[in-house]
Amino acid sequence: MHADQVRAIVDQYEVHVRNRSRFQLYRIDGRPATLEDAYDIQDEIVARALRCDDRVAGYKVGLTTEKMQRFCGVAEPIGGRILQSNVRASGATIRQADFHRLGIESELALRIGKEVPLLRADGNLQELIACVDAVAAAFEVIDDRDADYAHLEASSIAAENSWNMGMVLGEAAAPAAFGDFRGLPGRLLVNGEQVATGSSDDVMSGPLGVLAWVARFAHQARAPLQPGQWIMTGSVIPTRFAASGETYSFQLGPLSPVTVTVG
Repeated sequence: MHADQVRAIVDQYEVHVRNRSRFQLYRIDGRPATLEDAYDIQDEIVARALRCDDRVAGYKVGLTTEKMQRFCGVAEPIGGRILQSNVRASGATIRQADFHRLGIESELALRIGKEVPLLRADGNLQELIACVDAVAAAFEVIDDRDADYAHLEASSIAAENSWNMGMVLGEAAAPAAFGDFRGLPGRLLVNGEQVATGSSDDVMSGPLGVLAWVARFAHQARAPLQPGQWIMTGSVIPTRFAASGETYSFQLGPLSPVTVTVG
């Protein structure tokens, strides 16, 4: 797409967000948006935030299961950028009124400690363990703008920064005791009551597989991963659409739990 066309699309996106318009599939000159179109749009959304003194604090990955990839017509996940202005610490309160439809996703976050090599899909993932200098239980904050889940396209989700609206980070821990980060059991509690369980094994080929994919994604976006950035490795528990007055707590293996309250 031409740069002026991308800017016009993002102008319209910003109007839709302000007006709380429902999520719609993207059409470019009457055709469905491609993933290339989507990342052009995402780049412009992020660029506008960076011009306002924000910065990229990390990356998220979506559509991590084969089922969701088939449903959305792609053979790989989709990526998005996490802005520093949207990073919160455990115990934060989020205002439901600031979102169209607020979703909470329970995830393992990995912090980059040094340059991440670009591995092929069949590369040795164990090489990436040394690139991680901290791990934490975390919530991804999303806003799907009341999307119709019977009619989804990966490109349309990716265009809107893969619906990312930030993250809530639990207390970080050293990675040495966690091996390849697989096999960590997760529990989601709402107001102290367990509502769902999952495992860090439930994302792609495990968290290191996600890290390898995100490293390639960031490189292709001409913004390689940097030390200090966090990688959200995908939800191990189905998205919970938040209700005001609820407090969420996610416990993942021996990591400190992460909590957030919706006000």
